[in-house]
Amino acid sequence: MNDLFAVIVIICVAAILQSISGFGFSLLAMPLLSVVVDIREAVVIATICGLFSNVVHVTKDHQMVERSIARRISFSALLGMPLGVLLLSVFSAMQMRVCISVVTIVLVVLMMFKFSIKKENTKVDVVLGVISGVLATSVSTNGPPLIFLLQSKRLDSSRFRATLAYVFTVSGCASFAVLMAAGKGSVAAFQFALLSIPSMYLGTLLGRRARSAVTQEAFQRLTYVLLLTTAGSTALAAFF
Repeated sequence: MNDLFAVIVIICVAAILQSISGFGFSLLAMPLLSVVVDIREAVVIATICGLFSNVVHVTKDHQMVERSIARRISFSALLGMPLGVLLLSVFSAMQMRVCISVVTIVLVVLMMFKFSIKKENTKVDVVLGVISGVLATSVSTNGPPLIFLLQSKRLDSSRFRATLAYVFTVSGCASFAVLMAAGKGSVAAFQFALLSIPSMYLGTLLGRRARSAVTQEAFQRLTYVLLLTTAGSTALAAFF
């Protein structure tokens, strides 16, 4: 019962962060869940609850989604997922994680210097979409290239969050399908996930209400902090 309570609290807090920033659910949930439950169960719980959280955002913010961009990225990411599995047979997970840590730091620096990409630049959408798919199936960290892409297109915070939620919903469905096909699900993991759905929804609503207090400038700073945290946690995971 204590484990269930801890999982419920973790999922609620992760949902709040996701609602405010548009990403970061697994970034916060996975390390904490892995302390409470088995790492394999943590992956399933985070995947299911993260998927439901993104579905809620897409449903409520569907009119804010930059659909042409979101569809290109989503389709490209699906194409890149098999390549990620292939790369893991060539490079170790440690090498992949070190690489994404370095790349993420470079992307943050470019964002801080206001690097921009035209909305009409479909080639960049496809390339970064494929890269995100590769990362999703190799190191389970597909956010950095997508966040860089949407920020560089100068989307306001509302469109940024909505478009990212759309893409994460598609990739979340694909990730869930892969987990089930690989037989990674367990009765305990499903029980934890389903019992955490109400707290996920509560956290989502609380986070959405808190958005109004976050200015565009504060939103960008939060994005930088979360991306650098991603780089740091990915580097730590590579060596420990």
